[in-house]
Amino acid sequence: MKQRPKVAKQRVIAGCIALVTLCAAFAPAKPSLTVVLDAGHGGKDPGNLGTGRYNTTEKDVTLDVTLRIGQYIEENLPEVDVIYTRKDDSFPGLRDRVRIANEAQADLFISIHCDAFDNAGARGAGTYVMGMHKSEESLRVAMRENASMFSEDGYERNYDGFDPNDPDTYIALSLRQNVNLDASLTLGAAIQSQFRERVGRKDRGVKQAGFYVISYTTMPSALVELGFLTNPDEEDFLRSESGKAYMASAVYRAFRDTYLAARAEDIPPPPPPVALSPESDTPESSEDPAQQAAKDAFMDLSHDVWFGVQICTVREPLTPDSPELRGRTDAKAYIRHGMHKYILGHHHTREAAHEAKVALRADGFEGAFVVAFDGEDQIPMSQARGMTNPQSP
Repeated sequence: MKQRPKVAKQRVIAGCIALVTLCAAFAPAKPSLTVVLDAGHGGKDPGNLGTGRYNTTEKDVTLDVTLRIGQYIEENLPEVDVIYTRKDDSFPGLRDRVRIANEAQADLFISIHCDAFDNAGARGAGTYVMGMHKSEESLRVAMRENASMFSEDGYERNYDGFDPNDPDTYIALSLRQNVNLDASLTLGAAIQSQFRERVGRKDRGVKQAGFYVISYTTMPSALVELGFLTNPDEEDFLRSESGKAYMASAVYRAFRDTYLAARAEDIPPPPPPVALSPESDTPESSEDPAQQAAKDAFMDLSHDVWFGVQICTVREPLTPDSPELRGRTDAKAYIRHGMHKYILGHHHTREAAHEAKVALRADGFEGAFVVAFDGEDQIPMSQARGMTNPQSP
């Protein structure tokens, strides 16, 4: 009889442990990725006003399209956490938009805008990533969008002398190091491909420019100009339900495809397939070593596919003692999108490259990722997988 209280106590403790375990099992999983969606302008800052034929405001178009993008992500990619800088007709300042993204430690930042020009014939959609403008057109767009800060109270104090109308401001801004430039360019290219091929919009390309909101965020970032509200045809399209749905779907698809591709590259490849012996439940290799060696030799003769780990992307070539290389004099450069991209290693398998990437990230190259090559040509990872894992005849 004296043991009963002790037994009861043990049962209570066991029950509590079981309850905690059960709650943990059903607790929502941590999102695998966080994206911040930024509807440009808002509140007292209407943005551009279109042709004047309607009561069009840039802030309304960008909010509608941004909310649709978020809805598509939430419905189709539930593991992704979507954060909005605004979901109504409010006016977060440029610094507030950056702060929201950085404090959330987001993985991606996408800002939605509409363009305007004094020539009503100007048309097309474009995407911008951080960097120094290479044309007067890029500078014009950056100046116009950055001018939103003039609508903020105390902007002179908040932006430490940042003057969106002073070209010298953008020279200083371009010196900011952005380890996420390559990922931003990849996203931008995917967005433009969707606009061009699925929506039929004129492709104004991916450009670099000194936008405040994509220069001070600490993650891959892109600013999208959906089209020119000052062009009558584009204004009609972007005001229509179908037009906004098409443009939102295009941005969503670009996000989905680049996100899924990046996730696939970041996950170690699965082990070689195994087959169960009819006589045993013990796994055994589906091919003997001689068969596998013959296949590897055949693949090596068919394609010179190899993998490296990209550690940085810069506009100008680096010297061996550049701090970006952290003393790695064995880094090799290749050029793409007009940028110099530095890689380490020459691995015959994606597994080996993935292990090297993990080590390099631990060594301070936080933005390192795996890239694939066929000889001297950089190729998409999906293409490399198809070339190194051919279908059996």
